[in-house]
Amino acid sequence: MKSNFDNRYLLEHGSISRVFLKYSLPSVITMVFFGVQSLVDGIVVGNYLGSDALGGVNIIMPFFSFIIVLALIIGIGSQTIVSMELGRKNTEKAQDAMSTGFWALVAIGMIATAFLLLFAEPLTKLMGSDDRLLPFALDYLKGLIPFVLPLALCFYSDAMLKSLGHPKFSMIIMSLSVVINVLLTFLFVAVLDWGTAGASVATGLAFTIGLLISGSITFNPKQQLSMLKGRFHMLLLRRAAFNGSSEGVSEMAAAVSILIINLTVIRLLGADGVAAFTAINYLNLIGVLLFLGISDGLIPVLSFNFGAGNHERVKQLFRFAVVVNMNIGIIVFIVLQLAGSKAILLFFDSSENQAFRIAADGLQLFAFVFLVNGLNVLIISYFTALGEAKNSFIIAVLRGLVFLLAGVTILPIFIGINGVWAAIPLAELLALGVALLLLHRTHKKIIWHV
Repeated sequence: MKSNFDNRYLLEHGSISRVFLKYSLPSVITMVFFGVQSLVDGIVVGNYLGSDALGGVNIIMPFFSFIIVLALIIGIGSQTIVSMELGRKNTEKAQDAMSTGFWALVAIGMIATAFLLLFAEPLTKLMGSDDRLLPFALDYLKGLIPFVLPLALCFYSDAMLKSLGHPKFSMIIMSLSVVINVLLTFLFVAVLDWGTAGASVATGLAFTIGLLISGSITFNPKQQLSMLKGRFHMLLLRRAAFNGSSEGVSEMAAAVSILIINLTVIRLLGADGVAAFTAINYLNLIGVLLFLGISDGLIPVLSFNFGAGNHERVKQLFRFAVVVNMNIGIIVFIVLQLAGSKAILLFFDSSENQAFRIAADGLQLFAFVFLVNGLNVLIISYFTALGEAKNSFIIAVLRGLVFLLAGVTILPIFIGINGVWAAIPLAELLALGVALLLLHRTHKKIIWHV
C-alpha cells in the first residue's frame, strides 16, 4: 500500500484534478456516507420512536460533537504537523507528532468518560431537556458514554491514515463503519426496541469496529510511522492543539449553535419546534459534510506542499477547491428550494404533523446558508493546513458563536421563528466577509512574499 513517501511526485507535480480525486474524493465519499447515516438514524428514530425521541437525540448532539471536537483538535492538528514534516523529510518529528496526539486523546477520553458517567442526568437537563424529552435524551447519552474513547480514537486514526497517504483505505474503513451503524441502528431500534439507547450503542459499536480495522496500519510497528513508536512531547501537543483549534472550535461552535437554537426554539414553539429544527439540521449536515470532505481531504496535501515550499501549488489547489465548493453550494440550495419539503417529510409520519409544517417553512430560509458556508469551511481548513490557526479560529468563533448568537437573540424579537432560520445564513455571510479579509492578508504575508 503506497504512502506519502511513495506519492511525493504526485503531491508536488501531479495534475490538480488528479490530486483532488485521490485525496478529496475519498473524503467526500466518506462524508456522504456519514450524511446518509445521519439521515437514516433520524428517519428510524423519528418514524419508530416519534418526534419527541427525535428531539431528545438532538439535545444530546452537542455531547457527541464534543467527542468529535476532541478528536478534531488533536487529530487535524497532528495531521498538519505530520504532513508538513513529511514534506520537509523530517520523519522523526512526524513520528513523535503522531504518537503525542494518540496518548493525549487516550488521557482526555478516559477523563471525559468518567465525567459523563457521574453527571449524565444533570448535564442532560442543563442542555435544555424538559420532562417530555428527558427520558429519550438520557437513554441516548447513556448508550454513548462507554464508546467515548474508541469514537475519539477512530477519528484520530482516520486523520493519521490520510496524512500517511492512505485516503482510499480511510474511505473504505469509515464507509464500512457507517454501513454497520445504519444496520445496527435499524436492528436495535426497529427490531429489538431498545429505544434511543439503541441508536447510540449502534454508533459506538460501528466506529469501534472501524478503529480496530484502521489500527492495522496506524498501530502497526512495522509501518514507517506508527502511533506506538514515537515519544510524547508536550511542545508538539501544544502545537497540534493550536493548529487544530479552529477545526475543533468549528465543531464546538456547531454544537453550541444547536444548543442555542434548541433553547430559543423550545421557548418559541416548544418540543415540536425542537423536532423541526432536528429535521432541518439533519439536512444541513449533508451539505456541510460535502464541504468538509473536500476541505479536510486537502489538508494533508496543502500542508505537505507548504512544508516543501511549493507555494504556487498551494494557491492552485485552493482555487480549485473554491470552484468546487461554490458549485456544490448552489446545487444544494436549488434542490432544497425545489424539493425541501419532500426531504423533511422523511423524518415525520405525516405532512399534518405540526413539527413537519414548522420545518418545511423554516427550510426555505435556512437553505440560503449553503450559498456561503462552503467557502467558510474551506478557508478555515486552508488556514489550518498552512499553520495559520489564529485566522481560522477567528472565523470559526465569528460564524458559529458571535454572529449566530447575536442573530438568534435579536432577529426573533422582530420576525419571530423566522429570525432563527435567517440568523444562520446571515452569520455565515458576515463571517465570510472577515474570512476574505484575513485570506488576503495571509497571502500577502506567507504566500506571495516568501
